[in-house]
This record gives sequence, structure tokens and C-alpha cells, in this order.
Amino acid sequence: MQDPLKLKWIHHQLDDLLEDFTGKAKAGSRPGSLKRKAAQYLGKGAGDSISKTDLKRLRAKANKMKESIKKAQRARGTQLLKQVSWANNFGVAKK
Repeated sequence: MQDPLKLKWIHHQLDDLLEDFTGKAKAGSRPGSLKRKAAQYLGKGAGDSISKTDLKRLRAKANKMKESIKKAQRARGTQLLKQVSWANNFGVAKK
């Protein structure tokens, strides 16, 4: 009889993972935002704050992407590097 409870728990967990796109956009939920990219490249949550260490890791990832043989990936690396530099210059990251 624990199967319905386990199924309900799994359903609740999946609901927590999914984002609601019907309402107003939350901070860090824009498709090209730095928080979104940190979530993609570093495995962080999209709503988590970005630390200085995360920015260093994103900078390393961007530099690696810039050396790619694929033109689209080089462009994404350049864009990511610009965003990381901006975040460093304006003190976006928490210590």
C-alpha cells in the first residue's frame, strides 16, 4: 500500500523541479541569464545565488568553449565570457 504514497511523493518532487512559465518571470529565470547558464554548466539550481567560485568556474568553461572548432560554441563561449566579466566588474557574486 505504499505505492500510492511513493507515487504521490514522486509527483510532488517533479512538480517542484518544473518551472511555471504562466506567471511573471522570476529573477534569474530568463533563458540567457547567468544564473541559467550556471545551472546548465555547473549543475546549480536556476534560483541559487552565484558565488565568486562559480564565476571562476564559468570563466574557465567560457575560455574552453572559445577554443572550440565549432563556430556556434565559440560564439556561446564569447557571450558567456562577457557575462562573467560584467558580473565580476559589478560585484554580482556573493562571497
